[in-house]
Amino acid sequence: MPKQLSSTAKTLYLILMLCGFAAGSPGASTSGPAPRDQLIARLHALVTKEDAFGPAYAPLYHAALPWYEQWGSRIQQPVDDWMVPPDDYAADLADALEHGRNYFAENPEALVPLAFECKLSTGKTVRANYWIILPTGFSKQGRRFPLVISLHGTGWWGHAISYVRQTRRPLAVRRAFGVTPINEGGPWQIDFLNAYLDQLLKMLPVDPDHVYVEGHSLGAMATWEWAMNNPERFAAISPRAGIGEPFRAMRLKNVPAWVIHGADDDVVLSGFADQMVTALQSCGASVRFAVLRGVAHNMPPDLDEEQVMDWFLRQTRSREPPPLDPRDALGLTPAGFSPWEIVASPGGRFWSSDPQAVGDDAAGLRAAQGLFKKAHDFGELVDSPLQLERDLKNSTVRFWLAIPRTLQPNPHLEATAVDVHPAQYVRFYFRGVTEQALVHLAAVVTEAETAGHRLESEFVWITPLSLRPGTATHIAEYRIKIE
Repeated sequence: MPKQLSSTAKTLYLILMLCGFAAGSPGASTSGPAPRDQLIARLHALVTKEDAFGPAYAPLYHAALPWYEQWGSRIQQPVDDWMVPPDDYAADLADALEHGRNYFAENPEALVPLAFECKLSTGKTVRANYWIILPTGFSKQGRRFPLVISLHGTGWWGHAISYVRQTRRPLAVRRAFGVTPINEGGPWQIDFLNAYLDQLLKMLPVDPDHVYVEGHSLGAMATWEWAMNNPERFAAISPRAGIGEPFRAMRLKNVPAWVIHGADDDVVLSGFADQMVTALQSCGASVRFAVLRGVAHNMPPDLDEEQVMDWFLRQTRSREPPPLDPRDALGLTPAGFSPWEIVASPGGRFWSSDPQAVGDDAAGLRAAQGLFKKAHDFGELVDSPLQLERDLKNSTVRFWLAIPRTLQPNPHLEATAVDVHPAQYVRFYFRGVTEQALVHLAAVVTEAETAGHRLESEFVWITPLSLRPGTATHIAEYRIKIE
């Protein structure tokens, strides 16, 4: 599969940014139809030949013939040198079909661009394009093959894909379908991905017990989220350089994970991968963790994909029912908040950062990086979530990280450790942006004090529980200490 594009942003929220993609317009001619219009007309005429090469190839041609009109004819910037220009690909495809030749059978190791369209449960129609690699022998009736779905990160020019004559992964081609859906901007939508997988299972001879998903950066976030939302769909996953939701990790108790992360990643810190790995270990899940020394955010070109493929193919979808989703037990109302309650915190030993200005994302990233480094310098993984102590009076925030359990008795920590004593808190959960939660916090404080509790209401402790902070779907725990 093609490697990830370089990233220059250095803040934690890069992975959440939208990427704009310029849509080119087909060229015009003053003397008859433009060459691209002619290609589109030829492909339209060839729809009648979709079934010419049997039931295995018919769905491929059905998805390939509209690709050029919907996507390929939009490309104006040069394609990568390992791609065939869309005009050349469309002309070759049309020529082969017009002469009765099975173009895909003639190019068994190609990376083929296809078009996808579906209507979601919300009524929204989504159009996308994707690459597919065909396994050897896939057209033989009665055979089923594994499927590997690869989710790319942000920064892709989604409409600028094209035909590739030979994949860079020839061994993978022989063993599994490989598909790369193209997301043109923003976080991956799980309802779209489920509809996309449904379509693949209908059109291809896929073994549903051997479906795997891997992803990088924004794609790794989607890999974690998709698998935790629908663990029953996957035999194994491999997120690379991404953030997950550790409090939901138990959902993957029956889904093996191979987590890969660069040790020098300063876009998505490896401590976030630690949190997912240790959460999976705590619930008895099967997890492998590869920390790539000297590697930054992008995966290296020599990453051994065949080793991952070997591991994938040894995993089979579990028949055990997945654990219940802890998100469903938070008691969130349609308005987004849970009832407040009194909870006891056992305290513990923590590292903390200096106060940071609220909204200074770069400073927040440095603070988190400094806390994660403390654990890594001792050779330990981060095994707890970051907590934010927000000073409501001064508009500052301090980051706190529980010292890894394996280090708690270490006497060398005395100079840096902060002892937090057991205490009681008023706690509630909120789904939405932090500023809305703080408005709700004022009402909670009033109710709790009316009930006889005296609160330290100048500070609120915030523990993020989900992805995409700053959005309406973000969930976090909020606590106010009782004096």
